[in-house]
Amino acid sequence: MEFYASQIAEPYLTQLRSLAEEWMNSDDRVGILEARHFFSGAALYRGGAIVGSLTTVGLAFKVPNEVRDRLLKSHRAVPLRYFPNSPVKRDYVLFPDSVIEPEEATHLLRGGQPDSWSEN
Repeated sequence: MEFYASQIAEPYLTQLRSLAEEWMNSDDRVGILEARHFFSGAALYRGGAIVGSLTTVGLAFKVPNEVRDRLLKSHRAVPLRYFPNSPVKRDYVLFPDSVIEPEEATHLLRGGQPDSWSEN
């Protein structure tokens, strides 16, 4: 089972490693990021703590509550659920299409909402 899960996760791990490298190169304030296997996807770590993930449901970031609330209200992100009937991961926001600009990602990794994203 472990081997099969790692095969499924490999494309996500490869992509998240590439994104992490891009984000670290574009803004050294995000710190040192490391991508690791995470169930059937990949998790992004900084200082031993998970700060994001890339899985079958999309790209997710751990953000402060007020940032999460603004992103959900503006419809820029949706609540993170790893499976259809699983509980919402309250500290995270999900970008289901995994489309996010590098400067937006680095801003989220630093704990804020990008200034270019206005509330609706």
